[in-house]
Amino acid sequence: MNTILTFLKNWGDILLSVLVAVGSLAAYIRHDKKIKRQEAKLNELQIKQYEKEEAKEKMAEMKANIIRGQRGSAKIRFINAGKADAQNVRIEILTPGEKMAQIYHSEFGPYNVINPQLYREERLALSIGHPDTIDLKITWDDNFQKNRFVTLSVPF
Repeated sequence: MNTILTFLKNWGDILLSVLVAVGSLAAYIRHDKKIKRQEAKLNELQIKQYEKEEAKEKMAEMKANIIRGQRGSAKIRFINAGKADAQNVRIEILTPGEKMAQIYHSEFGPYNVINPQLYREERLALSIGHPDTIDLKITWDDNFQKNRFVTLSVPF
């Protein structure tokens, strides 16, 4: 027992310092691995964010609004709300013909190009009993993809 106490007196401080150093090193390595995993996740998320932004730069986004006028007149406005040109814009009326009978219009489109933040308009003449909405399918090409489309129900 006396030898153990003597050994601890002589070497105890060194052993304790070594244990503390090894424990600190182990904690540092664990923390470093955790930080590196988090950095890898953050880098991956940043790359995905950049890819999304890059894709948005290449996309057109088509929308439609109806602007009511006086005495049964209206305009339908096809808007490119995206950041790229909408090319070869085609518009298909999905509302059944019997409902469209109270709306006098010419064919909508096709349009060669609608630039970003700009629009094209068509005139409408409304008679009594016209539907509350027009259902449309707008198809276009942009730098992101060909034949992109959106289906809209545009209210009056």
